[in-house]
Amino acid sequence: MVKGLILSITSIIVFISSFLDWGVFSQTVRAANAASYTQVSTPGALEDTFISSQSPSTTYSKSQYLVTGNHSTFGTTRSFLKFQLPNIPKNAVISSAKLSLYQYYNTTNQAIIDIRPVNSPWNAATLTWSNKPPVGSSVSNQTVQKPGWYDFYITNLVKSWYNGSENNGVTVQFRDETQATKIFYSNDHLTYEDLKPKLTVTYDAPEEASKEYRAYWVDMFHDGAKSPAQVDQLIKDVQTSNVNTIFLQVRRRGDAFYSNTIEPRSEDPYLQSGYDPLKDLIQKAHAANPKIQVHAWFAMMPIWNKTTPPKDPNHIFNAHGMTQPSETNWLSKTYTGSYVSGSDYVIDPGHPDAVNYTRDVIMHVARNYDVDGVHMDLVRYMGEDWGYNDVSVQRYNRAYDKTGLPQPTDPNWKQWRRDQVSNMVRKIYTAVQTVSPSITVSAATIAWGDGPKTEDDWNQSSTMNSALQDWKSWLEEGSIDLAVPMNYFREYEVNQKSFYENWLEWQKNSQGKRMTLSGVGVYLNSIQDSMSQIRKAQEISSTGKKLGGISIYSYAVTNKDSVSNSEFYKALSSASAHSQNPVFPSYVPVSELPWKTAPTKGHLSATSNAGDHQLVEVSGTEARTVYTDGSGDFQLIDLTPGSYNVKIHNKSYSFIIEAGKVSTIILD
Repeated sequence: MVKGLILSITSIIVFISSFLDWGVFSQTVRAANAASYTQVSTPGALEDTFISSQSPSTTYSKSQYLVTGNHSTFGTTRSFLKFQLPNIPKNAVISSAKLSLYQYYNTTNQAIIDIRPVNSPWNAATLTWSNKPPVGSSVSNQTVQKPGWYDFYITNLVKSWYNGSENNGVTVQFRDETQATKIFYSNDHLTYEDLKPKLTVTYDAPEEASKEYRAYWVDMFHDGAKSPAQVDQLIKDVQTSNVNTIFLQVRRRGDAFYSNTIEPRSEDPYLQSGYDPLKDLIQKAHAANPKIQVHAWFAMMPIWNKTTPPKDPNHIFNAHGMTQPSETNWLSKTYTGSYVSGSDYVIDPGHPDAVNYTRDVIMHVARNYDVDGVHMDLVRYMGEDWGYNDVSVQRYNRAYDKTGLPQPTDPNWKQWRRDQVSNMVRKIYTAVQTVSPSITVSAATIAWGDGPKTEDDWNQSSTMNSALQDWKSWLEEGSIDLAVPMNYFREYEVNQKSFYENWLEWQKNSQGKRMTLSGVGVYLNSIQDSMSQIRKAQEISSTGKKLGGISIYSYAVTNKDSVSNSEFYKALSSASAHSQNPVFPSYVPVSELPWKTAPTKGHLSATSNAGDHQLVEVSGTEARTVYTDGSGDFQLIDLTPGSYNVKIHNKSYSFIIEAGKVSTIILD
């Protein structure tokens, strides 16, 4: 048995490579009203090894085992572990911290094992008996005998690390080192992932920390809300999951999945005749206990996706598609003149009439339905070579004294197109807030490729240069309340796993004035991997920042393995074979949006006949500059309350800003 152990220890080829990766702890909220949190370490948070008096210059950092006590081959042995601590709120109070080790070797002798703090730095890859650091007195002990888990409570030691003492980890060593060895699984064990060493930290935090958005995207390309029975089941599934928000798709491709509409009703044959899913869902979700929020989800740019045109002549594709004259053709096209993106025809945000029409569609819903929010999807360009609507190109050329077609890679043309998307978002935000300041405005945003680590990375990202969607600036300006980046990555693929984690860190630290939720692509993953991704999204960043919650894509397709959706819904809230620690163990309310519940800023929405791309200068309590859009309109977000003057074409106008309100002015 001992010889086999020696061979196993000396043949391991796995080495810890990422123990300094913050954000590797899983977090769960333990109770809805008590702000108590538990964080359990994962392997990336730990480095460990053991040392041998008989081989004083040998390192065992690649071993699958942690050996302690007296061994016939190794002599006296001791094990060393060092966990990277999770980020917790500054005002958190640690209630307990424990080190858990799994003793695997079937022995009958009893031995007292002490946990001692290490007093100077060490590295697992180089640690040997000869260079071992000094250690302190025992801070915890257990009598170890048979195989199983053993917990060592080291609460005061962990507290001292959080209070500024140097964290050099601990040793695991016998009180009487002449006794026969005990052997634990190490962080490098190749088989038993669940039996590796763990550090569990439990702490209390302010109650508001227990609030988060938990949403499902409910799309209308699948069943889910096309009949009263489906809506009834949706409500039950949401309650089973401890989810608190639904993003219901109400506009799929220039059509309406609701009755009170200015657009044609959807031609979807599976939508029950005469049925209004939005109205029914709002009534049932708001009557639920606790209440479930409903946000109306609009596909913004794509307006048709079939080879045959819509039946209704008033459909946007028929009335403003490629068969219409240049001035009234709202469709975007590529540099080479193609109108089709995959199977989609899309409007161009550089055409002012297309923008205003889309705004009116959303405002109509905001006025006529008791929605908690409106959610903008596909509010972007389809790629770097898109955006060549004739009107948009003419506007660009007039603004910058250009001729012909700009090159897709032209930096000025790229910025122009980003500005058109941002103008559209800003116009819709102020329009919706005019209807009701309580309505949350959100956007499903792009997170393609590897997540940025620096501002330069962001500026070079596909989000900025292909989607031409500067959603980071929307958060900084305040022209959306929530960004919901579509972090759709496969957890089981090494590169995509890293991309996901990098995006999360960036998003947590880059929320500007507003809030970000992580959109999790569960359809790409196993249920177990999706739980892991949700936990990562719930963790605190390296700078102590936290997201506002999670949105799951999708309600209709919950995993890649054809496991039943009902099993996924239950796994979110209850222990299961997929996860012993559910990510939504109890209901919590949505995150508070203080700029809406206790506003200190106001907004301006102005209509003018000044023309396109004209400089506007605002002075008064604050000074701002902005350019008019293609309709001569302009908006300013988050102005300090007070008196202002606006100057355009050498004419001055005065207006007042009040907190929580949109000031609407018309300039002649």
